[in-house]
Amino acid sequence: MKKKLEIINRFEEWLCGIILLGLACLTFVETVLRYTISYSFTWFKELANYLLVFCTYLGAAIGVKYGTHFSMEALTEYTPDRISHLIKTVAYLISGLALILFIFYGIKHIQSTIKFGVKSSAMQIPMYIPYISIPLFSITMSFRFFVLSYKHFKKFLNNEPYEKVRKKEGK
Repeated sequence: MKKKLEIINRFEEWLCGIILLGLACLTFVETVLRYTISYSFTWFKELANYLLVFCTYLGAAIGVKYGTHFSMEALTEYTPDRISHLIKTVAYLISGLALILFIFYGIKHIQSTIKFGVKSSAMQIPMYIPYISIPLFSITMSFRFFVLSYKHFKKFLNNEPYEKVRKKEGK
């Protein structure tokens, strides 16, 4: 199971990197064509927007995995270890629950675009395709937040020390 999770994690990172590299290359080609021969792809801006949304949510899910999202650490830095773990438990739990709203309303939005048969203007693809990334990666993010909440709650119960961000004096 751990090996499968590692493969999925690497796939996420590579996918995000490849899409961003592809966007950079397409943007370069688009810019060169626009300023040299005054030609522009009609579908490029639309594709770029959809891929950026995809990469944003994928990158946010990866950010939860590595703990790189911004956070307020003032309370956890100056409270005892057990309280710090409890604060993190509640914060991660609230974050996971908030993402459940993203999942719920993302699915409702996708259902309505399918129901009305909405298509994109330039590429003529069904609009639910670009929007799939929102509930999909929100599921990933909420799962990771719940795992982090569980880990901190376990450390709270076991009275384990909390890793402070600030450096201790003398170290």
